[in-house]
Amino acid sequence: MLIEFSIENFRSIKDEVTLSLVASPDKSLDNNLIKAEVLKKDSLLRSAVIYGANASGKSNVVLAFSSLRNLVMMSHSFQKGTAISYSPFKLDKNYLSKPTKFKIVFIKNNIKYVYGVSFNNEKIIDEYLYYYPEDRKAMIFEREDTNDYKFTIDKKEQKFLSEKTLENVLYLSNSTQLNYKRTSEVFDWFKDSLAVIGSTEHPQLIDFTIRSLNKDKKLKELVLQALLEADLGISDVIASIEEIPIDEMPLLIQKQLIKLLSDASGNIPGNFKKTDIKTIHKVLDEKGDEFSAEFNFDEESEGTKRLFALIGPWIDALSNGRVLIIDELDTKLHHLLNVFLIKLFHNPDQNRSNAQLIFTTHNTNLLDLDLFRRDQIWFTEKNPGVGNTDLYSLIEFSPRKDKDIQKGYLAGRYGAIPFIKDDRIF
Repeated sequence: MLIEFSIENFRSIKDEVTLSLVASPDKSLDNNLIKAEVLKKDSLLRSAVIYGANASGKSNVVLAFSSLRNLVMMSHSFQKGTAISYSPFKLDKNYLSKPTKFKIVFIKNNIKYVYGVSFNNEKIIDEYLYYYPEDRKAMIFEREDTNDYKFTIDKKEQKFLSEKTLENVLYLSNSTQLNYKRTSEVFDWFKDSLAVIGSTEHPQLIDFTIRSLNKDKKLKELVLQALLEADLGISDVIASIEEIPIDEMPLLIQKQLIKLLSDASGNIPGNFKKTDIKTIHKVLDEKGDEFSAEFNFDEESEGTKRLFALIGPWIDALSNGRVLIIDELDTKLHHLLNVFLIKLFHNPDQNRSNAQLIFTTHNTNLLDLDLFRRDQIWFTEKNPGVGNTDLYSLIEFSPRKDKDIQKGYLAGRYGAIPFIKDDRIF
């Protein structure tokens, strides 16, 4: 479970901002809360929604999660001299040489962890990992000035591991690959519990849903139930992904595929992926008898395709207690389908593994205090003149529980909306 995430000097984010999923004392919508035993008095939010004008930085919050996860998952494979993906705030020349900083606080196996890192494109500058066994802070490691390490446990083993860690590689990642158990727990949280979906990953999501349907019969039943509840008229899905070696195809087709599929470096894929999806709709004929009609996936609406793409990762996150982060949830989805997906996370009967959802949207119809608590609604806004992103919660405005939040937002009461100087172009 995620507690909070802090970002500094990353893309449009200049000074540190923090997205917190710690619930406020607000007593409304108790089902939207997770009772976190580790935090004792505090509860965690099951979801958070982020609003903001175009180019206000809300997608950069999602990208920050993705950037940190990718760094953790991949840095152990870096060779000496491999550049780190580094995107500092560019509208202040003083920040071009400052490190990007991430700090994330989460719970795994009923233990609270705090992991932080700062880096530029050449090296890891600082890195640390703390945990709280029996509610007391303890250090696993601290790393300063790239190569200055401190350890309080497993000192001999960790010293050996640190000497095997390049300056552009995370100690967290490298020590895990070298089988150090205390960091592998945290690495596994990034790998297994943190899922990030960008706004342009449609084919990969469809593939994930198909593989989920074919791998797990119980999961397929849940997916079909969700599609039925969403009132799409789909009673069954028959789907497959077939890998066809390109060299087994007719020569003329080989040449065309190689031309189409080779990447910018000239690499040619060894296999061609063929996806086949059929949806089954049960309807009544003029006599009232039921019959099944089969549709090709291309015949379905764009909203149906989008929901099908999302529902696999959605059910997977709910079943396995993942933190699911998604950019532009509302893309091609009707408002009621958005509500349907969100309520799956808010429903304790559907979300028994305490999964969490964080998403960005422009759909102001979701600004409903019957759907979200005030501490679940967040905004991003660009500071005029400086151009940096500020991230803040609706709770800071202390609106009444009976307030029309959508109306107040569109009136500019909470910021985070586009400022349009004139309605004339010519």
